[in-house]
Amino acid sequence: MNPVFGLRRGSSAALRAAHDRAAITDVLALYCERIDSYDVDAVVDLFTADAVMDFGPGRGGVLRGRAALRARFAGGQGGFRRTHHHLGQVRITEEADGRVHAVSSCSAGHEHHDGTQWRVGLRYVDVLVRSDGAWRIAERRIEAALVEGGPRDGWTWVVRKEPETG
Repeated sequence: MNPVFGLRRGSSAALRAAHDRAAITDVLALYCERIDSYDVDAVVDLFTADAVMDFGPGRGGVLRGRAALRARFAGGQGGFRRTHHHLGQVRITEEADGRVHAVSSCSAGHEHHDGTQWRVGLRYVDVLVRSDGAWRIAERRIEAALVEGGPRDGWTWVVRKEPETG
């Protein structure tokens, strides 16, 4: 059994599931590639028309729809000379309604036009759906795990349990 999509290996359904998993992972990787290339329209195309994205309470908050996302990506990424988003592990689970949940890690480096740099360890918490024949991001929440040399305010932080004392 495939633990992600609950299908038997060797079946045509298992082959479809493997293809879907690869296609979903490609969407997540394409986001990183396209944001680093500052190809804003190509980034926005990875989202559904009615997508919801939560950047964090002090980093733009919750935005809805491609037009709002385009404006945020163009403005936010326009402040950098370069960025580098490196996708790490990806965990994908399928819901009964055909929606897919993905949790992925990303290490992102940013260089301002004056040469100063900072890094952030991110977690993308996504819901993806099939839209117009392709997998697209319908919902995304960005959570910070670590900020190094950059702004620490305004993020939604990865929830981390406190160590037991005693």
